[in-house]
Parts: sequence; C-alpha cells; structure tokens
Amino acid sequence: MATWLITGATGFLGRHLLDVLDSELLRAGRTGDAVLVLGRRCPTGWPEQSFVRADLDDPVGLQEAIGKVVPDLVIHTAGQTPPAPDDALYQSNFWATIRLLNALRSLNRRVRVTLAGSAAELGPVPPSALPVAETYPCSPLEAYGRSKLLATIAGLAERPPLELAVARVFNPIGPGLPPTQAFGEFAAQLTAGVADPLPLLVGDLEARRDFVDVRDVARALVAVSLRGQPGLVYHVGSGQSRSVGEGLDLLVRLSGRSVKVCVDPRRHVRKGPVDSRADIRRIVSHTGWRPTIPFEQSLADLWNDLRKRRDRSSPEVATRLSLTA
Repeated sequence: MATWLITGATGFLGRHLLDVLDSELLRAGRTGDAVLVLGRRCPTGWPEQSFVRADLDDPVGLQEAIGKVVPDLVIHTAGQTPPAPDDALYQSNFWATIRLLNALRSLNRRVRVTLAGSAAELGPVPPSALPVAETYPCSPLEAYGRSKLLATIAGLAERPPLELAVARVFNPIGPGLPPTQAFGEFAAQLTAGVADPLPLLVGDLEARRDFVDVRDVARALVAVSLRGQPGLVYHVGSGQSRSVGEGLDLLVRLSGRSVKVCVDPRRHVRKGPVDSRADIRRIVSHTGWRPTIPFEQSLADLWNDLRKRRDRSSPEVATRLSLTA
C-alpha cells in the first residue's frame, strides 16, 4: 500500500485529478493505496481525515506536514496562471516547488514526484519544429513560462532517492475551465443576460493551440507517476492544434445565441506562438497513455457544466437559454 499526496487539488487540474485517481488506481490494481490532499483548505466534499493542512509558502510547517505524511508518490499541480502578477507567478510556481522538494528530500527515502509543467516553458516554436518534442530548447518570453521552466529545471536536477518527472501540459480545456482562459471567458460571456445579438469581446481568433481535455491530462499525470522514467519531461497534449476561432464557433452553436463578434485591440495582442502542437510519442511509448476525449466533447462538457452552475445560481438564465448541439 502506497500513499499519494496531491497539491493544488482545489484548482482546475487538481479537481479533475482527484476525480480520476480512484478509477486509475483501480485499473492499475492499486486499490489499497491511500490518497491525501495537501493545501490551505480542504476541497469541497473531500474527507477531512484525508486532508493535510499545510502552506507551500511556509517551509517549516510544510516540512512538518510532509514528515507526518511520508508520501510515496506526489503529484504537484499547485500554482498560479496569468493574469496573476509576475512576482506571484514566481512565488507560486517556482519557489513553492522548491520548498516542496526540500521537504520531500528531508525524508531521505524514495519518493516519486510528478510536476505539472506547462507548454509556456517552451516559448516561441517555429512551425518547422512542430509537433514539438521534449528535446526542443526552451526559451520562454513571459513570466509564467519562465516560472514554470525554473521549476522544471529544479525538479530535473533532483537525484535519488527522489525520483522526479515532469508532465509538460499544453492547453487543458473542459468542464470547470476558468474565465481567465479564452474558452472559459467566451462561455461566461455567452451566459450574460443581454439581449441578442450579444456583443462578444474576443482577441486573436487565428492562434492555434494544442487543446487537450483536462480529464485526459489528469490521467496522464497518474500514468507518468506510475510508469514514467525519472529525470524526463513528458509532453501532454492531443498531438493536434485547433484555432481559437473554431472553439468560439462551437460554443456559440452550443449556446444557441446570436452574437456580434467584437475584436478588442487590447486582447488581440499576440502573446504566444502562431501555432502549438505537442509530440506525444514519448508519453505514449513509456506509459501507454493516449488522449481519448475529442475537442468537441471537451467544449460541450465545458458549456454544459457552466450552464448547470449558472442555472443553479440564476434561475432566470435557465428560462432564457437552451442548449442546441
């Protein structure tokens, strides 16, 4: 029986990781494993006896908590994304990871650690290098990518008894996607109580990204934890790219609304590459993981989840909107 420790369990990826972990452990024949969550607050519905209260910003308290838990496997998803300020990104994504690794190292025993990285670590990738492999040299331009890359570098520098691998995640989408991400923002705008045609503010719709369902990403984190090779980065994506505009069109159709697309010059500034696409051969070869949920299903589930949550909080939305697939 092994003990798993999950950080960031109240976040977008972390919540889905908790949802899939039991079924993935059952599939792997590890029904006796225990799953614990570490963080500042217990996730809704999670048993208090399986929650470890600790702050990644508090090295002393964190080390004490880790010493009591003595985990065998750790999946670290805690962190922040834009539009968080640059200093917060470095604190949450890099320094918090350093403090976690320091606490785990103090156990002086074998611990398998999987860090959730980001495609933002790569920086600009020319079309000729797509799909991009793990060996491509990283050169991030923004604070988010830099903070995640620093965490990756620090993690890969670890040596036994810590066994560390990085799951470099491309663009996760699906139910619960926050409005800080393009499709989450579009979906939120589409539930606005404004008469049609709804003015829909958008940025760069031509940018292409490797969108991968967050539930597939969660399964990938477990696969890397169980079967990944320490010291390696694994790209986690769909292996294909879709334009932001394609996703917007699909969400508009799902909403059944009439919209007027309005390009906001402040949002149209391109902050990333024209195209992004992951080479996923390494993770497929080493772990057997493959993405299974289509792009269209991810956005349909995103929309249905948001609509249900809005219906519960705003009954008038339910009478005005209907889903048309």
